[in-house]
Amino acid sequence: MTFIRRLFAISAALLLTACSTPSPSLRLIGAAQLAGDLRVGDTRVGGLSGIDYDSVASEWLLVSDDRGVHGPTRFYRARIDYDAQEVSDVQITGMQTLVQAGGAPYARRGAPGQVADLEALRIDPLERSLWFAGEGDRAARSPMLLARAGMDGAPLAALPFPAALQIQPDVPAGGRTNAGPEGLSFSVDGQHLWLAMEGALIQDGQASAPGEGALTRLVLLDRQGRILAQYAYRLEPVQAPGRPGGYSETGIADILAIGPRRLLVIERAGRQMAHDFTFDVRLYDVDLQGATALDPDAPISAGVRPAVKRQLLGNAQLPAGWSDNYEAMTWGPRLANGHRSLVIVSDNNFTDGPSRFLVFDAGPDSAWR
Repeated sequence: MTFIRRLFAISAALLLTACSTPSPSLRLIGAAQLAGDLRVGDTRVGGLSGIDYDSVASEWLLVSDDRGVHGPTRFYRARIDYDAQEVSDVQITGMQTLVQAGGAPYARRGAPGQVADLEALRIDPLERSLWFAGEGDRAARSPMLLARAGMDGAPLAALPFPAALQIQPDVPAGGRTNAGPEGLSFSVDGQHLWLAMEGALIQDGQASAPGEGALTRLVLLDRQGRILAQYAYRLEPVQAPGRPGGYSETGIADILAIGPRRLLVIERAGRQMAHDFTFDVRLYDVDLQGATALDPDAPISAGVRPAVKRQLLGNAQLPAGWSDNYEAMTWGPRLANGHRSLVIVSDNNFTDGPSRFLVFDAGPDSAWR
């Protein structure tokens, strides 16, 4: 197990151009992983794309982005054992199938009907229920979704996904396949939800490409799914693939609200090499205070001020060999020293690789104000 004593120091010039709020720091407590061939409840454990901590039951919930290929649409219950010095164990303790409102199962990829490519899960802090966000597929005419369930997985009424962000297969606008709602977080007061689109809407310009970033959107919703505010977020440029004709991409992977206009954002990139994929992950403290409020029904125009990003974590601060496709994060229980803990989890894309868990000491509450 490898430990980190300090993070990459952000340059003074960058701090001066960002904002006056000091950036918090993270200390890696430890890491653990689940085998890529692990099976629970007759399903293959993988594609872990969202996580939240249930403080009432003292357990973790992890949603899989499986589109019905390795098992039904589902989330897992888990135990992650750690203290301020080490991570001692990670175990999946159960599996819960998810169905649509009305009881119909979600469709398998390639079959008719609504496919649920679930990428985010949050526990409602006010009503104790589960919220999910799922990507869609333009070619399959499968829309993006926001869905709710009870803590037992029983379906509740689905919410309309914001029309301005939705896949529109018949017009050159709306969300892209595999670039939809990837991050979901309740606001600090629990009254609203933040939604992060992984990549750029079609009307907002080119998707990220080698050497170029793109503008995607951070969206504040009310509890009925209506847009209250939108802001631009600039993705980092994509690295070129390591083989001719290979694939590379970057996008937002998850978010956590840390203030009225501040978010933690995981941005991760992948590129195809000769025999596998390599991943680059960055964690940012994102300030929306000075960002331009977007018109939800209009393309992002030239000259908008995107959110300000300050990097807190990158590949250099991870354990050696642990760079991976990190797609999920949440706060965990407080440590014995009173500090917050932060847990980040990788999506193995149902390869033979492990699902990885990183646990951090996030410091006292005062560090995040």
